[in-house]
Amino acid sequence: MNQKEILESIRQFLKRLPDINANLTLEGFALLSLHREVEMLSESFAGMHGLSARQIETLEGLFHSPDRSLTPAQIAEGVHLTRSAMTSNLDSLERKGYLTRAVHKDDRRMVKVTLSKKGVDCCEEQLPVRYRDITKITSVLSKEERRILSGAYKKVADCLREILKEERSDCAESAPARS
Repeated sequence: MNQKEILESIRQFLKRLPDINANLTLEGFALLSLHREVEMLSESFAGMHGLSARQIETLEGLFHSPDRSLTPAQIAEGVHLTRSAMTSNLDSLERKGYLTRAVHKDDRRMVKVTLSKKGVDCCEEQLPVRYRDITKITSVLSKEERRILSGAYKKVADCLREILKEERSDCAESAPARS
């Protein structure tokens, strides 16, 4: 099935759900598809340098931290990855020699991630290119378009957070009590 056929099938299915605005739902799918295309293109663009977008963001976060070290939780928060995805991300970057991990000096339960010399060199070379590219990409939008897009993304993110909070609450209420 191609995308057009899938959307037509969704349209037909939505006819059975009178409480859902079919046009708005289909517009939502169109926006989601466009978002995914931009995300895929961004990943492909980042991949031209042999690293994923999240890997570049991880190195960037470390590069700009005062001592070029952070905890995995700090990095995960900055690049919007789950902790398990962050572990995989760090494993890959460590294998490539861009960073090291060691027990945190102040709290042995924590890990400290530090940018290696190779990681610093990579950032010194790649970040100026990244910043020029981001400037070029951002410049295709007017200041007003950037403001509107940013506001729209914030509204969507807030709505998603609220839905997730409700889902967690519903799941907690329906979970059997533990003794």
